[in-house]
Amino acid sequence: MFRNILALIFVIAGCTNVWAQDGLYTSAQEWPVKISDGWFTARTISFGQYTTSSRKNGIADAAAISFIKDPINPFNIRVSGRDENILIQVIQAAHVAFSGHSLPSFLDNMPATAHFSYILINGTKNEPLKRWEMILKDVNYLELNENKPAGTLRAGDDEVRITAHNRFGTKNSYENICYEFHIRRQVVAAVVTGARPRVWMSAEMEGKPLQPVLVAAIGALLVR
Repeated sequence: MFRNILALIFVIAGCTNVWAQDGLYTSAQEWPVKISDGWFTARTISFGQYTTSSRKNGIADAAAISFIKDPINPFNIRVSGRDENILIQVIQAAHVAFSGHSLPSFLDNMPATAHFSYILINGTKNEPLKRWEMILKDVNYLELNENKPAGTLRAGDDEVRITAHNRFGTKNSYENICYEFHIRRQVVAAVVTGARPRVWMSAEMEGKPLQPVLVAAIGALLVR
């Protein structure tokens, strides 16, 4: 009996490791993450060559999100590195606040009272006037088990699909939620949030205008 249980554990661990090393999830594409949270310093997170600032409560650019009448728990941060210094605003709002927005069906079919996380990313060095928005819903553990759609990252006609799963935790749990960023069914970046964050970035994104946008989105998720 004990031997059978032990064998099963090794099989499960082996399957998890195979999945973790597949595609994007390789050590070559994983960025080191460090949390700085001292007695006299505000919490910041560095990942790869980028660093988040500490959180500042409130809205930094009210005009940009004026369509949301009753923002909940607003804060803003900056992500800097590689000559970038990107302003990111994070709020929560009810679905009804996005009635004037065209949303993907998995978001639009949510109840009007459902809360979304809304992240506005100001322009990057390469595209200073282009703003990206990320809209995320709360995902239940059954959706996490199946890596279901969780949100969208978009600007104009450009869109990156976001899914969420718990494959770095345990089934039927909210442990170690991992958000994946997809372009044409290919995962180009991923982040595990929580106490032990992890970040991956596809080598194909190196030098592309989208990379700092993905970095900003990941920074927002790390401090959210």
